[in-house]
Order: sequence, then C-alpha cells, then structure tokens
Amino acid sequence: MPSHAIDAVAEKVSKKITPTKSEADSEKAFAAGVSAALSKNLPKQCRMCFVGSAARDTGLRGGNDIDLFVSFPRSFSKEEIVAKTFKATRRALKAKWEKHYAEHPYLQAQHGAFRVEVIPCFETSPHEELKSAVDRSPLHMDYLQKRLTETQRRDVRVLKQFLKNAGLYGAELRVQGFSGLVCEYLVLNYRSFRNLVEAAAQWIPPVVVDMEGYYAERRHPFAEPLVVIDAIDKNRNAAAVVSETNLCKFIALCRAFRSKPSVSFFFGKRRKHSASEISRALRSRGTAIVILKIAAPKLVEDILYPQLHKTERALSRHLALQDFRMLGTASFMAEDGAFFVVECESAERPRLKRVQGPPVSAAKAVADFVRAHKAAHRGPYIEGGRVFAERLRAVTFLETEIGALLRSPESWGAASHFVKPLKKAKFAPPLSLKAEAMQGLAAYLFRRESWW
Repeated sequence: MPSHAIDAVAEKVSKKITPTKSEADSEKAFAAGVSAALSKNLPKQCRMCFVGSAARDTGLRGGNDIDLFVSFPRSFSKEEIVAKTFKATRRALKAKWEKHYAEHPYLQAQHGAFRVEVIPCFETSPHEELKSAVDRSPLHMDYLQKRLTETQRRDVRVLKQFLKNAGLYGAELRVQGFSGLVCEYLVLNYRSFRNLVEAAAQWIPPVVVDMEGYYAERRHPFAEPLVVIDAIDKNRNAAAVVSETNLCKFIALCRAFRSKPSVSFFFGKRRKHSASEISRALRSRGTAIVILKIAAPKLVEDILYPQLHKTERALSRHLALQDFRMLGTASFMAEDGAFFVVECESAERPRLKRVQGPPVSAAKAVADFVRAHKAAHRGPYIEGGRVFAERLRAVTFLETEIGALLRSPESWGAASHFVKPLKKAKFAPPLSLKAEAMQGLAAYLFRRESWW
C-alpha cells in the first residue's frame, strides 16, 4: 500500500477531529482571562503558564481541557505554593472547585464548557533536580511549542484519535497507555504520523526513543518495554506507564493500518452485547466462571486500579497453586462496585495430585520422600532423573476454594485496600449484573482486538 494513502487518511481524519477556530479561540481567551485574574492575586514573582494540548493546538475537538500552572520561585515551600494558589484561584474564578492530588494538591472545576485545572509548581530548568514532579510541565510547553510544526500538530491529533479508538490513549493507570506528551514526542521524533506508523510496525520490544541522544554513548537506566527519554529530563522515561500488552497492541495496530489504511481505524464503534448473547457465550464455553462483587474502596484512580489489578493477579496465582486449571481472569469497575472474573477449565479441582520429589542423585532426600509417601495412591516412582508420587485429596470446588480465600485475603496477597471489602464479597450470577458490569463481563467473553 503506497505511503501516501496513510497521509490521505490522516487528512480526512484531521478534518473531523480538529477543533474549530472558534473552539480554539475560546479556549485560549478563557485561559488568558483566568490567568490574568489569577495573577492579580499571586505574588509578583509567580509566572502563569497555560500548558497542555489546548495551549499547543494538539487537542481533539470537544476536549475543552484548560491546564494552568502557577510557577513559584524555588524559595517557597510546597505548603506555601498550595495555599497561595488555592486562595488566588477561588478569588479569581467562582466555580465548584474540587481538591485533587498529584505529588501535592491542585484544584479542578467544570466551568461552563471547560474543565479547568490549576496546579502549583516550582520554577526549574531542564535536567535540574525537581522539587515536585509537576515542575516539568512548563518546560514541556516551552520545548514543544518551539519545535512542533503545524503539520506535526495535526499529526499529533491524528495519532491521539488512532490510539483513542483502540483503547490505548491515556496515561492513567486504569489505561496504561500513551499520554498526550508521548504522542507529541513520537510525532516530533519520527517527523510525521506516517513515518511513526511505518517505524512502529517494525518495532521489536524493548523500544527506545531518545530524541536528544542523551544515551548515545552509554546504556540508559530504564527497564520498561517502551522508553521515551524525556527531552527536558534525561532521568525520566516519559512512557514508563505504557504496559507491554499495550505496546504490542500498538505495534499490531500499526501493521494492520499500514497494510490497509482506512478511517475505520479511527472511528470504530464499540458494540454492546445483549444479555442473551452473554448467556449463549457462557454456555458455549463449557467452563467454570465465577464472578465476585465487592464494594469499591474509596481511592483515587491511580491507587485504585493498581490495587484492583494486584488483587486479581494474586487471586489467579493462588488458585493456580491450588491446581485449578486457570483459563483467565479479569477485573473491572462498574457503577455498583468492583468485580473479579475467574475462569477455570472445570469447577472441580482434580482429585489426583502428582507430587514432584527430589533428583535421584540426592540419596537422603529421596529416602525422606519415599518415607513420606508410603501411602501414595501411586508411587513413589522414578521418571527421568526425579522421583514422583501421586496422592488423592478431597474434592474441592472453585466456589468453595474462593469462599475460603475470602475469609483471609491478606494471606494470599490481596492488595491492602481490598482486604476488608473482600471479606464481604458476594458471588454474582452473571445474568444478575447491572448494565455496566454486564459489559465488563462481555469485554472478557468477547475479547478480540478491533483491527483483526
């Protein structure tokens, strides 16, 4: 497929996703007005910074996110910059401000069509030791605003829509995908959306993007599958949150799109599955599926989702150690709680357990093993270089085993904030789930990448 076909699709997509001139102008005018009002209530040494995709013209139509950073001299303390920013913000703009947390608190509010965030930070220089992780944002603004061309800004928007449609856009730990900043860095590094697609289709993880060549002569210190060296902080991987699964999805997505460029890669609709479809899928699998429902702990997303996934992994690992033949697990949030899906080949654990003993060469250990397994159902016997025995055990069903685990979640590695809710968990019949949870189950049952 000629590469100009990718450019033609990108141009078509761009016309649908680029903010209108009036939308872009109103975002900038609103940001300028709030910044001016804030400045009147802040110390004179402070600098207002309008940053992010709206400021750089790389946002999608309808985004309307306004990110304002208040940059303080480093002589201030964290407590001072938070207190002064909060006071000035509440004076400058009357809105229902909510306190959110990054490394330190910041404010967020919906004001008309705009979602506004006001974030205090410290002045810093590239590669200087940070007082706060958010201090980089004004530097990112300066770096990218000077370098991104108009065509590249268009390509950043196209890349964001490409990723968004595939469920790969967003640095939240719920998504573990590509942030807006990483999108901008990738387009800047590869010069265009088309070049990025053609390069990414051939990536073999781990992938390293080092625009400024900071590690040209020495090994970088990062272990993640995708490494994008931050141009203004060489000690940071801007893509650290991107999971191995999502990186590999992106590679496969680029291969499929390069093979047959189409706007369908940007605007596919997610299908909702009916209760009858889900019921048929459950019956056709012929497996044992158990769904647990718990009250969701009240946590910010960046703590909630890692704890949710950690608990899922621990539950799967423990059941596998108990010889349940695992086919898969899933976890998700819905309107009425947190849910865990466990699927095994059978609802009953095999009654026969094969026990692997020591190498035959370890005479004493073999003798101890033989004594311990004199009453074995079969064996002890030698196979290859080791001794084995088989024993019978009581029949255990999947729900029974999970019920026992729920009595002491801390013993098998459940995340700390999930221990108490798990003790009150309920088994949820699949077809009793509410709409949102039903679609969470459907995402597991009908799992298929959209580009295949």
